[in-house]
Amino acid sequence: MFGQAVASLGIWIVQLLTIGVRLDHGQDVPVPVWLVIVLNPVIVVLVALAAAALPRRPWARGLALFVEVVAALGSLVSVLTGYYQAVIAILLAIGVLWLVSTSTPRPARA
Repeated sequence: MFGQAVASLGIWIVQLLTIGVRLDHGQDVPVPVWLVIVLNPVIVVLVALAAAALPRRPWARGLALFVEVVAALGSLVSVLTGYYQAVIAILLAIGVLWLVSTSTPRPARA
């Protein structure tokens, strides 16, 4: 999941650069894209938090699943509005969802 957080941060930077190019050329940037741009750093932080806590904390599994679904939906919005590099983020989110959902949760420590 740490790898996904780094990749998502990289995709976010590419999206910022792409928005800058579009604005420089007088093109509109749809409102949903601006929402995704604001939401993406929050997702990166939550993914990193879930990744750090997953081996030790049972609540991290639910956080990881929730954040991955939100990340996939945000990436889908990006793809549908022309930011095709977000396909990578969707694939990463699907992979992490599969890994987290098929792994066995560790018992909570008392």
